[in-house]
Amino acid sequence: MKTTRTCKINSITKEQTEALITLIRTFESAKRYSFNRLIEGENEKELIKKLQLKYLLNKRFCEDAVLQAQTILSSQKELLPVYLENNQKKLEKTLQKKDDYESGRKNPKKVSLEICLIGLRKRQQKLEQKIEMYETHIKNGTLPPIIFGGRKNFYERMKDKISNQEWKDLRTRQLYSRGDKSKKGNLNMRITVDDCGQGWLEIANPLGRTNGKTKSPRIKVPIMIPYRFYHQITNVVMGKQIGVNPKGKPIIEHQKYSVEIIRKQNDFYVNITFDETEIGRVLDFKETPQSDLIAGIDVNPDRIAVSLCTKQGNFKGSKIFYLHNLDTFSTNKRTTVIGQIVQQIKTWLLENNVGGIVLEDLKFQQSHDTDKYSNRNFHQFTYKKMLNSLIRMSLRNGFSVKTVNPAYTSVIGKLKYSQNFGISVHEAAAFTIARRGLELQEQLPKEIILLLKKQITTKLRILVASMEESKKNTKKVYKKWLQTIQTWKEYHNWKLWSILHKTVYMNNQQFVFKI
Repeated sequence: MKTTRTCKINSITKEQTEALITLIRTFESAKRYSFNRLIEGENEKELIKKLQLKYLLNKRFCEDAVLQAQTILSSQKELLPVYLENNQKKLEKTLQKKDDYESGRKNPKKVSLEICLIGLRKRQQKLEQKIEMYETHIKNGTLPPIIFGGRKNFYERMKDKISNQEWKDLRTRQLYSRGDKSKKGNLNMRITVDDCGQGWLEIANPLGRTNGKTKSPRIKVPIMIPYRFYHQITNVVMGKQIGVNPKGKPIIEHQKYSVEIIRKQNDFYVNITFDETEIGRVLDFKETPQSDLIAGIDVNPDRIAVSLCTKQGNFKGSKIFYLHNLDTFSTNKRTTVIGQIVQQIKTWLLENNVGGIVLEDLKFQQSHDTDKYSNRNFHQFTYKKMLNSLIRMSLRNGFSVKTVNPAYTSVIGKLKYSQNFGISVHEAAAFTIARRGLELQEQLPKEIILLLKKQITTKLRILVASMEESKKNTKKVYKKWLQTIQTWKEYHNWKLWSILHKTVYMNNQQFVFKI
């Protein structure tokens, strides 16, 4: 398991700052050059040799520049199908909106019908062009133009909203050096700790070599190591003694660690990435947690609900951990808040002797057509960050982790368990998730079956009989539901839960019709 800890360069002289910025600028330029050459299909080994001559960097820095370029290239190619799928779904919703307005089923509220249709047609055309572009790139194995420094910043520079120096600073942000066990952990950027406990970062500067010398001088600067991670970081960078050689000198075994320097205005931050030992493990989809008590976790934008379940599937207890106004925080603050909540969850789970956790395997996409509010919320809904934090916490503390299909967990929890145990919908959903992790089937209670056979069936028949010809598609769906209810034993339970989700909801512990 990869772990990254962030430190900060404490104090740095003007000469060291200039030398470091020049080195970062050269490395970034080499990375951009490598990216463009890799797109053209140039050989990696030949490219590394070319970088050494062109930028006067040592071989290790050139290899790292090519590695970074390859990472960007592969990640952009992986994102193309995601962008294509998102735009296809947006186009479907745009066409549906357009059809609703043209047929008169809906009327625009803020503008006239003519202006609304013009806007929808333009959006349709724009989305079709994007879809065609992504399909072409996927077919040909190419990429859309990529702007280092950010497309938005590039357009602002074109409009002269930011200066040329600000644009250069945006493109001069990162210096990276991968770890090497045989080179005391890292060759180009090595971290040491002196006798007083002060951390130091030694950066090899190939650009500072004088004529005739092959060894790079080093820029040595003090770094501030967070107190919370001090022992963890020092244990990684200092290595451990595994014996002595024939001369009586200690043999030190070093752990490899990657170092990344990030420049933010006038400050330099140091990210140290290393391998961390996993105590827990992630279970396969066929495996079930073997502990006596497991926890189902339901993650939402404003709260995390945790419910405890015995291995027989019985409810044991639950708790909600609130994330107030998380979508209004900055990225760094959001990460901090999520980390604090995860620590609270860990403490509560350990107090209750929980041995495993079950999570939903959710995927969110920006497919809401013109609904910018929903797109922004889904973008800021840091489910992936929460999920990763929970999984990492589990692996560190010896919990087993399993992810399950999230289909109808909220519906089942709301209609089946919420009233019985007197818990909220989210706690009931978390309990359903825990039971699904144990591979227990959610049978429909007798009262739910009676509701389907009598009240919902009667309501659907009345609607089908009174429905106009213009709504024949809806009528067709209702008839299909009636057929499913009549022969419900032939179908999977999820079919019936789906019908319940679309026809009724709970209000003050009473069933209310949606249709």
